[in-house]
Amino acid sequence: MMYWFLIILTSIIFPSLSMADQGTNGNATIKRGVAGAQFLKIGLGPRAMALGGAYCSLADDAAAVYWNPAGLTQINGYELAMMQNNWLPGIGSGFISFVYSPEEKVAYACSVNRMDVDKMEEAIIDSTGNYKKTGNTFGAQDTMLIASYAKSPSKGISLGSNLKFIQQRIAEEKSFAVATDLGMLYQMGFLRLGVVAQNLGTGLKFVEERVRLPIGYRFGASIEGNIRGKKTLGIIETATWLEEASYLSLGVESYLNSWLTYRAGYRHEKDTNDRLYLHKKSILKGFSCGFGLSPSPNYQVDYAFVPQGDFGFTHMISLQMRFVPKPVKEEGVKEEVPSEVEKVLPAEKAEKPEVKKPAVKEEVVKKPEVKKPVEREEVIKKPVIAAPKEVKKLQEPKYMVVVLSDNVTLWSGPGVTYQVITTLNKGTSLRVLDDSKTWYYHVQLESGTMGWVSYVFVGKE
Repeated sequence: MMYWFLIILTSIIFPSLSMADQGTNGNATIKRGVAGAQFLKIGLGPRAMALGGAYCSLADDAAAVYWNPAGLTQINGYELAMMQNNWLPGIGSGFISFVYSPEEKVAYACSVNRMDVDKMEEAIIDSTGNYKKTGNTFGAQDTMLIASYAKSPSKGISLGSNLKFIQQRIAEEKSFAVATDLGMLYQMGFLRLGVVAQNLGTGLKFVEERVRLPIGYRFGASIEGNIRGKKTLGIIETATWLEEASYLSLGVESYLNSWLTYRAGYRHEKDTNDRLYLHKKSILKGFSCGFGLSPSPNYQVDYAFVPQGDFGFTHMISLQMRFVPKPVKEEGVKEEVPSEVEKVLPAEKAEKPEVKKPAVKEEVVKKPEVKKPVEREEVIKKPVIAAPKEVKKLQEPKYMVVVLSDNVTLWSGPGVTYQVITTLNKGTSLRVLDDSKTWYYHVQLESGTMGWVSYVFVGKE
């Protein structure tokens, strides 16, 4: 399946890129703005925008629906994300997404993206060629429904796709289109690679004119490491829209502590005439920044600040809520402890009647026979207390691993958005309890402490 996916993705990307090169360097000319549904090029998610739009190789939250649907396999359980974007004066957008991962390495998502433009005064062109106001007003609205599916066919590789239903409305005119996105995410050690093809589908038709959708391609890479004991991510990405020049994005994300994350990004565009993202006269051209607050593993708030040149500043904010089911392994352990205790308790109860029987004969026979059950009770009680403690302390591992570097974080869940339990030093031995997750191992220390660690920083003994 993976090979067929790569063949299809390659057959789509390379012919389109050659068309783009021919359009800019050959006889043909691809004009800016000839594609419709321009709102499809506006990035979603404050975290991604604070990183300068370099996100297709990271994409580990609900915003992966836009940047790379393959990244949805990194979500565990349920996730609900809501975003508000005050993009430009008079133009705002909202985004809501629900992600569901019913089993390991599979995820589904349903999302809605909507952009509204404030009402404008209607004008017509008279016979002399001048604009004349009619006194009426009209508005514009863009809406997109997205159904997503992602799967990890093998360790380190994830594939994903989107099915999009797009509607544009200007005044009383409406137009519809259907499109798809294809994405792939691959992790090789501490390096992640992502590739995405966006908006492959039908065009839009207003009145008598039909325009195509803005087709785009993204290639990205991200590196995870530690700087002075703080987890840090570095991301680089290049994107190309067929009707305009490509751009390069750089992003850095640093975890200051378990609940605060700082982000900064820079976007360099080869074509300075593109005013969609930044104006060429802006002093802060290309820069962006933001932060993330995670007061608990189940909630996260993200904010992004993006300068728009002469158009002012864009402020984006989002709220994410996660509902992670209890790990299957941990539930099994909790059930094992009572089961062993129950096996001992009936034995206790079964022997007590036997002890009472000689106690009844005690009046007829002799006192020494009474002392024997008392001694047995003391012997029986000791293993009843000790057995659960031994089970809780250490579980039977699949195999042992050792930490390969210093300051490796032990998380409370399978991801960097969970709380930090502790940091591990090089050479620490870990017992692997579960290795079915795509990126993380469920491990246990010799002290009995359990948590999750990225498999990149550990190796088999």
